[in-house]
Amino acid sequence: MKNCFLSFLVIIPLALVLCINVSIAGEIHQDVFTINNSTVGVTTLDEVQKMYGEAEMYRVSREDEANIAVCYSHSSNKEKYFLVFESSVMGSNKQITGLRLSYLLPSTNCMPTTADLSSSTTGNGVRLGQSQKDFLKAFPVKFKRRNTELFYEAVSQRKATETELKRLRATWPDEKQDYFDVTITIKANIKKNRLVDFHIQKIESY
Repeated sequence: MKNCFLSFLVIIPLALVLCINVSIAGEIHQDVFTINNSTVGVTTLDEVQKMYGEAEMYRVSREDEANIAVCYSHSSNKEKYFLVFESSVMGSNKQITGLRLSYLLPSTNCMPTTADLSSSTTGNGVRLGQSQKDFLKAFPVKFKRRNTELFYEAVSQRKATETELKRLRATWPDEKQDYFDVTITIKANIKKNRLVDFHIQKIESY
């Protein structure tokens, strides 16, 4: 409907390429978007860096308007852990719109942190190394599988607050829409019955 919709299509290629499930976003518990006091849609990249240390921001791909991210690494118990926070144009490249926990090196730009990432767990209990059974318990939804990877997408709408409506009407005075489209995407990689990579995004577009 507006130019921002094109950006929305770019930053969630999983929904376009991988043909994952589409259902109602309300099925996903909001706790999954919180990890170590950082919350998707609330916390900013600047606040993340105050918690974990300064890190170089980078583009996750070469595509136009690709997400900006910061990556942290930590070694513990002979394992190396990575934690990535992303922000899209829908988050004004400031507010985090996605997070990733991984044993796999997501970027050469990862910065060492003194924070113990081995204990990093989402609010609904997702953590690296857990079994597939325990991972699926955290989500009352159906995933689609491709080899070792699980995919899920959910679409819903959220009513805009009065403050948000004032801002939107100032930009588009003739627009009557009073809600945001909300898209949630989840990607999980499970190898030898261990979660080795978890990536979740929540994008709100108008």
